[in-house]
Amino acid sequence: MKKIGMARKVGLSAMGTFAAAIILAACQSGPPKISIEGVKAELSPAIIGEAMVTMNVGNEGGADVLRGVKTDIPGAQVTFHIMQGERMVHVDSVEVPAKSNLEFKMGGSHIMIEDMPKTMKKGSHFNLTLVFQKSGEKTMPLVLEGPAAMPMNMEHM
Repeated sequence: MKKIGMARKVGLSAMGTFAAAIILAACQSGPPKISIEGVKAELSPAIIGEAMVTMNVGNEGGADVLRGVKTDIPGAQVTFHIMQGERMVHVDSVEVPAKSNLEFKMGGSHIMIEDMPKTMKKGSHFNLTLVFQKSGEKTMPLVLEGPAAMPMNMEHM
């Protein structure tokens, strides 16, 4: 009988430790707490009908995934580009780690708007929506700014 009682105590202790580990992991990651600052949209200096969006996505909570981006500009396509060496590469989603900042900037990861109508010029207003896996959609009103200078050592793939 003593062996069964000891085994039961060890088993209950192990289950308690496992449950505590799961609860601790859930508390540490928690839900994402997304903030978006410094959003700017600039016309391309080289290609008519294109613009680049830069911003800082802060996350004070648990991890999230930026699964998409869209705009209300008729006919426009919006995509993510990240750096791979000195080349920009299109990706479908971007990880937003817990307790981190994700910076979309000139010369680094950024959002491209392509195939904009010719009516889109400096001063044009539009909305950009980021679609997060856990945090849902975040829509921002933007005003298109004039062309920014593009670093000469960058290529898009």
